[in-house]
Amino acid sequence: MRLLISTFLVLLLTGATFMAGQVRLSAFEIRAVGSDFQVSWTTEVEDEVRQFEIMRRSPNSNDQFVRVHSSSAHGIGQEYGFIDTQVFKSGSDKLDYRLDAVYFNGVREAVRTESVNYTSTAVRRTWGSLKAMFQ
Repeated sequence: MRLLISTFLVLLLTGATFMAGQVRLSAFEIRAVGSDFQVSWTTEVEDEVRQFEIMRRSPNSNDQFVRVHSSSAHGIGQEYGFIDTQVFKSGSDKLDYRLDAVYFNGVREAVRTESVNYTSTAVRRTWGSLKAMFQ
């Protein structure tokens, strides 16, 4: 019985060292700001988080997520944000943003993924030029 309890405690403590912390968001938003996108989030729980990373996926990135921003953890209730100014240089019409939490023990966790549809800058300018021609 003593061996069983000792084994259980060792497994429990070993497992606890490899487990990551926890993140829970109270807000996550992506919105257009002119020709850019602003990604913002606020945490409700932020245990053992070293940093947050914003990843972006588009057809131009071979449908792979690429890190576009990282931010050190500030603490619960703090608002985080990033303005993506490199969006309209690609020809895609759909972007995926993913928020990753990187914990102090090195574990990475995808916290949230959102998709955004947009019209590229070139198309906007062309559409604006067409409208101006008929006014």
